[in-house]
Amino acid sequence: SSQNLISEEKMAVIIQEVCGTEQDGLFFPTFSGVARSINYYPIGDEAPADGVCNIAMGLGKLVVDGGRTLRFSPRYPQKVLQTSTPELALRDTQNEVLALSLKPEEFRTSIDDAVNLHRLDIAQIAGLRNARFVCSVWDRDNERISDSPFDRGRKVITFNNILKYNTFPLADIIGDILRLGAEEMRCPVEVEFAVNMDVQAGEQQIFNLLQIRPIIDNQDNRPIDWSKVDVSDALVYGQNALGIGMMGDIADIIYIKSNTFDSLSTEKIAEELLEFNNRMQDEKRSYILVGPGRWGSSDPFLGVPVKWNHISEAKVIVECGIEKFEVEPSQGTHFFQNVTSLGVGYLTINPFRGDGIFREGELDGRRAVYEGTFLRQVRFEKPLWVCIDGRSNKGIVKEEGDK
Repeated sequence: SSQNLISEEKMAVIIQEVCGTEQDGLFFPTFSGVARSINYYPIGDEAPADGVCNIAMGLGKLVVDGGRTLRFSPRYPQKVLQTSTPELALRDTQNEVLALSLKPEEFRTSIDDAVNLHRLDIAQIAGLRNARFVCSVWDRDNERISDSPFDRGRKVITFNNILKYNTFPLADIIGDILRLGAEEMRCPVEVEFAVNMDVQAGEQQIFNLLQIRPIIDNQDNRPIDWSKVDVSDALVYGQNALGIGMMGDIADIIYIKSNTFDSLSTEKIAEELLEFNNRMQDEKRSYILVGPGRWGSSDPFLGVPVKWNHISEAKVIVECGIEKFEVEPSQGTHFFQNVTSLGVGYLTINPFRGDGIFREGELDGRRAVYEGTFLRQVRFEKPLWVCIDGRSNKGIVKEEGDK
């Protein structure tokens, strides 16, 4: 399909030995991962330039395919959101492990790289040698996660032995590779790696650097020169934003009417929002969601206690503080796994304190597509100009003609 002569076509092929060891007819590394030198979802003390890493026990296809993995900052490896509470550890940590079957009778030739892989659930990995390096145990009697190798119970893939107790210097290695890679390539980089800790006594455990490549900024996620952006007429603007890039296909804003909001009614608001979200799902449309307090809070007095299915079609979620209802923002922590994997933008603003903008009056003056007891949906004729810049922690929503 190219204009070159076949005799001039050249291509390099690198053949790499798969990292790992065999047990019970299954072959896999202790864990695999992907690291990036820029983090568009920094929370807590993290900074975008600190980078971010996703790791999973077993073969790295789970990581590359967007499966449930453990996410941490190489600079703060001991602060992992997914293992910060027993509830989150049980709910949000890895729940399956990929391994290559070495049994001849099971081998199938295929161009699909998943054909000869086995998916092991948590119960099946308990007896595997590699589990002791990455797993903790759920202590049901005391309702806590135990890192003791002598405790028995349900395994939880926390990587605590590595990240908290540094039994393998993973965070230091990742930090060095990302720094060197970004310096040499002169742009943000992405690294794929695998680690084998299942070695004979006295042998060195192995970190395998599989590949490194530049992260190319496409039109959607290029840095924004905010000095040239007029925010005075923005519908929503915040300086505490997580996410990446431009979103050009959103024309709907669903917001909680502040004059009807009552912390005693948050469960009713969640029920009403589910109806709005289902309607948007049927129409295959995304929307911007704005409301006070913490989205997804388990305490209904701190925000609307939604589950992910209540807000699954929201492409941008805004936590908007209102007077007489000041709550510490969540930064999307209740849905962090979904927010990061689906590229959802997340803003936290407090307009009544001068922190950010939400022009509710502008939306109130427009005709509603749907209006309920607590919620209102406004649709614009043209898609809105939406930009969430995780590098600078700024985000904006405005009409297309107002850029």
